[in-house]
Amino acid sequence: MRVEVLGGRKRRRRWSQDNKARIVEETLAPGAKVTEVARRNGVAASLVFTWHRQARTSEQVVPSFTPVQIAAVADRLRKLRSFCLRLRAEFAPWQPRVLD
Repeated sequence: MRVEVLGGRKRRRRWSQDNKARIVEETLAPGAKVTEVARRNGVAASLVFTWHRQARTSEQVVPSFTPVQIAAVADRLRKLRSFCLRLRAEFAPWQPRVLD
């Protein structure tokens, strides 16, 4: 376990745009888990998710996406949509039972 003590006036670490983009790109690899990538780089997972959002909305972090990464994300979204539609169809007729 690595511990970094921040002292003086600077209490927060500053991440360069290149480091942010590199970490976000790592999470886009097939099978990558954001929490594992964050832990490996010493970053809070919530911060990596924030960088993801910023990259999607072009706020700050702008990673270079390859066509393979874009296809992988699109495939994940299709699978998620399919799963949500199956859940919706399965539980749509569900009604709570009233117990006596």
